[in-house]
Amino acid sequence: MSGGYGYGDLEPKERCPYCGASCHADFVDIGVGYQQCGPYHCEGCGASEIGAFDNYDENDMSMRERQTGWYEPGKPAGQSANVDPNGRHISYFEADTLYRQSCGVEPRYDSNGRLKP
Repeated sequence: MSGGYGYGDLEPKERCPYCGASCHADFVDIGVGYQQCGPYHCEGCGASEIGAFDNYDENDMSMRERQTGWYEPGKPAGQSANVDPNGRHISYFEADTLYRQSCGVEPRYDSNGRLKP
């Protein structure tokens, strides 16, 4: 995870190394453009990019995972991914909203990820 893109550019996409589908990552506005803040993940087969700071044991990884840098379909997402209680990838603002909800605090984002006034 190290990508980003500038204002006016199209959000980058990656191809899933397992099924070939177009994959999305979470990006956040940092004032001069957008920075990737979550791993790419595949909505089709469930594979996800291995994050640079994920705590994983290479001995538990398949050869394909080592080659692609992505967890295989059916494997849980790494620690760098925002996931809901069922392990489904969610956006940074959905994760923030769930956390704040668990603390009894009002959400700071609307359903489109925009900061509330």
